Order: sequence, then C-alpha cells, then structure tokens
Amino acid sequence: MKVFSSNIRLTTTDKATETNITDLVEAIVHESSVQDGSVLINTGHTTAAIHLNYSDKDLEDDYMELLNDLVPNKPTYRHNKGDYGSNADAHLKSILVGNCVTLAVTKGRLSLGQWQAVYFSEFNGPRNRLISVKVMGI
Repeated sequence: MKVFSSNIRLTTTDKATETNITDLVEAIVHESSVQDGSVLINTGHTTAAIHLNYSDKDLEDDYMELLNDLVPNKPTYRHNKGDYGSNADAHLKSILVGNCVTLAVTKGRLSLGQWQAVYFSEFNGPRNRLISVKVMGI
C-alpha cells in the first residue's frame, strides 16, 4: 500500500467564507498515483471546517446564514469573556461541521457524487490556513 501526504495552503480574506477545494484535492490524488484507495482531507484549525456540499454560491451563502442563525456570537459565551478573544462562535461552528472528510479514490479520481464538492469553511478569518491531505491505497 502506498501512502502519500501533501498540504493545501489557503489565505482566507473574509471573517467567514466557503472555499471549494475539490480541484486542489483532486490534483493531490493525481500526484499520488493511487488508483484505488481513500483520501483523508483534514484541517487542524479549531475555527474552521471541512465538509461536502453542492457547489453553488447561493447555497454557500445560505449555509453561512444557517450557521450564524444556529450559533450567533453571544457575548455571554464564557470563551468570549476570557483572554481568548471573541470567537466562541467560530469554535462551536467548527465542532458542528467537523474537521475532516474521507473519500474513496477509484481509478485515480475522487469518488464524489454528481453534485458533491469538497469545501473548506472559514469561521474566524482572515487567516493563513493549512489543510492536510493523505492519500492511501494502491
């Protein structure tokens, strides 16, 4: 079995934003030469997330609006009262969405559904971000 590791580096420009990273992940899978296996896409940041969704700008905006409705940045959050800054909502959104996605690799390509795309969610930007990609298989 082959294991290939790489990174995607992003610089986000907004407080909260969605970035479609499908093509970047696909390029790493291609570089790995793995034909049959899996790929793990992970961010170690606690105010960001990785997820799958339909690639549509309006849906990206709807997604952020939903998360803001579910998790407003309340001044009463204990994290916001400490020495950590006022980003409790970003941490909570990250917990809800998750920090990684694992996908199958088939014939050297990501096994995505017809409408699926891989997204990086920024909840506490702008920042420099690192996404780890590990491809495993034959």
